[in-house]
Amino acid sequence: MKKIFLISLTAFFAACSSVNDGVTLGNYAEGILVLNEGGFGTVTFISDDLQTVNQDIYASVNGSTAEVGQFVQSMFFDGDRAFIISSGSNKITVVNRYTFEHISVITGLSTPRYGVVYNGKAYVTNQMDFLDPEDDYVAVIDLQTLTVESTIPVGEHSEKILEANGLLYLLSGAYNGTDKISVVNPSTSQVQQTLTVGDGPNSFEVAGNTLYVMCAGWGQPGELFKVDLTTSDISPIPMASSITDARNLDIEGNHLYFSAGAKVYKVSLDATSVTDAPLFTANSTSAYIGYGFAVKGNRVYISEAKEDFTSDGKLFVHSTDGAFIDDFTVGLGPNGIYFN
Repeated sequence: MKKIFLISLTAFFAACSSVNDGVTLGNYAEGILVLNEGGFGTVTFISDDLQTVNQDIYASVNGSTAEVGQFVQSMFFDGDRAFIISSGSNKITVVNRYTFEHISVITGLSTPRYGVVYNGKAYVTNQMDFLDPEDDYVAVIDLQTLTVESTIPVGEHSEKILEANGLLYLLSGAYNGTDKISVVNPSTSQVQQTLTVGDGPNSFEVAGNTLYVMCAGWGQPGELFKVDLTTSDISPIPMASSITDARNLDIEGNHLYFSAGAKVYKVSLDATSVTDAPLFTANSTSAYIGYGFAVKGNRVYISEAKEDFTSDGKLFVHSTDGAFIDDFTVGLGPNGIYFN
């Protein structure tokens, strides 16, 4: 498939402006946003038709020296705003998600990792000292003033976060040997429950009233659990022991997707076990394949970071039937894939 790399910003604007109900949203609507961790992070835009690629769109819009921070970790959204978390610079850069024009910077954080929006607030996990789980907390951010208004101590390593039924669920084991999920009640600003799953919970998703959790210690067989969000009952879904380093759990339609190295798996939501029968294997030999992963519509996106972490990474696109569609050069250390 032909890829068009547009250097001229004027040409890019003319080619890619998106219109919704007669209103132009911006030049980066209707596309894929690839977050590149880098030394100082960047964002790559790929149009929905996979015909247009534009690198470092934040600098393109805000000036050639503009940057979103060191070791960009993740991104979350609130309406037409995108919040780009930089763990190395202890800040969140706020932009218009469709134009990527700079709005503001949120400071007062300490090794921020992931965020979610609920009831007019943003909740962002902070690790402080990476090796000390007891100092981790959730920063509560007022989305009107874009300032940190309070913090919630967690007492466990705090990584990915999601909201379900008015509660916040925090993974505690992505980079260590813990086996916990902390459940935070935002109304009381307290951890109200701790769930014990498998070693190294690294990704989770909600479907209906069930929380699905993928666990895998480094080099260890994956474990998949489901949690009833009403009763908090936890039950395993047996996985083949040959599936090691399973991570990147995502849900699209009636299926679970996840990666294990270069292999990508597709499993029915009502499956009672997971066999070692991958949907496809990405064309990558990097140890950091699966550094980013997402499923949207009828496509699966999986990225690789180059092992030297000085060369640009790649994004591979497959159909949800497993067929290869295309691949793209993106930025340094692509660790997140998002959609406009």
